[in-house]
Amino acid sequence: MYLITNRNLCSKEKYLNTIVEASKNKVEYLILREKDLDYRDLKALYLEILQELEKNSTDIKIIVNSSIELYENYPVYGIHLPYHKFKSMVDDKYEFDRDKVIGLSLHTVEEVVELEDIIEKNDIKIEYITLSHIYETKCKEGLKPRGIELLKKSRDITEIKIVALGGILPQNVGEVVNYCDDFAVMSTLFKSDDVKKTIEEYNENIK
Repeated sequence: MYLITNRNLCSKEKYLNTIVEASKNKVEYLILREKDLDYRDLKALYLEILQELEKNSTDIKIIVNSSIELYENYPVYGIHLPYHKFKSMVDDKYEFDRDKVIGLSLHTVEEVVELEDIIEKNDIKIEYITLSHIYETKCKEGLKPRGIELLKKSRDITEIKIVALGGILPQNVGEVVNYCDDFAVMSTLFKSDDVKKTIEEYNENIK
């Protein structure tokens, strides 16, 4: 499971507690996605998260969304990029850190096909791609979900790790995991009154 952050969903205390509880309950990845923060404030938040994890004797792999500065200057696990930004960086011959992972946001089968070509031509390793949005979600209100078909068709095209995103709930995760390698959540944990119990509900339905 990937947990995507959104500090606007809850209080600061709840935000940090959710991250700690997720890490304690075997959520392996945290995508730090606070796009409205400038580098200074994002760095401060990142360091605060690290401090809270250390205080609670737990850990999680932190992937920073879009911030090249944080990616370059701190020992984050990797970077997550919008597909258009990734393509622009490849065109500019940006040298990615081969010791850190790259994750990308994709939304169509055509993008998956194009990405396979980019990887082959540029010798770039992509750790995972998120495909979204699978189900209706308030984050994409009014936009038609792309559904399970996006996962099915993409699975036939690529061997890259596929992470399903968008409206993934305990009651539908059992269907989703048949067609992807992992899934990402946001509001279901940050709005949960019992993070451990919510994670257990996901895990039970996967089994």
